Amino acid sequence: MHTTPQECRSALETARAHARGMADTLVATLAHMYPHAAYLTLNRCPDSRDLHLDSIRTTSGAILYTFENPADRLPGLTDPELLAAWGQTDPQDPQTLLRLLRNLDTLGVQFGFLPASAQRRDDPSWDAPSLLCLVVNTQAPEPEDGEQEVTVTVELTVTEEVTYEFTAEVEVPSHLTRAPGALHEYLAHNEELWLDSLDPAGGCITVNERSLDEASLVLTA
Repeated sequence: MHTTPQECRSALETARAHARGMADTLVATLAHMYPHAAYLTLNRCPDSRDLHLDSIRTTSGAILYTFENPADRLPGLTDPELLAAWGQTDPQDPQTLLRLLRNLDTLGVQFGFLPASAQRRDDPSWDAPSLLCLVVNTQAPEPEDGEQEVTVTVELTVTEEVTYEFTAEVEVPSHLTRAPGALHEYLAHNEELWLDSLDPAGGCITVNERSLDEASLVLTA
């Protein structure tokens, strides 16, 4: 069975119409999840041309959500009509959204550039003049500035790469006093000679890198 050019053109037009409808569903879903959302921002890799999720932000550029951790999930969806539209597909999974957006991009759905009013100084510079975006609702209200702050107890796991500078008295073979390079290698392989002299609090001169690995609330009675 051969497909005619007319049938191919009709199939493409149908696919593009469904893509535009899926974009509308995605916009409505994000607006439901984030009532203050104005833009879903994206960046495009200059080498592969693949889209990547960046953030969800307000009209002024305030960040409501960043797609930094692939394991994170978006808020739950309660609207019956939207739930029916998603069917068995999980709209809370950012990777699901990314696959859909890449499909929409392939089918010709156009993404505009993020307006200057919503740009930030630390935005990626892969695209010029700015990030791409899917418009969610440019009339969405900004979050209230007076949101109440609360004090909580948190448990943190932090990894640091630091530099220490300290003095220590050690016993080494006498010939090492005339060979600085050999002295360094000897002490590197015999940490027990100087490790007790290391003062983590007083000997640190620089912190080269710090990362917050985990953060969780500590429930109190």
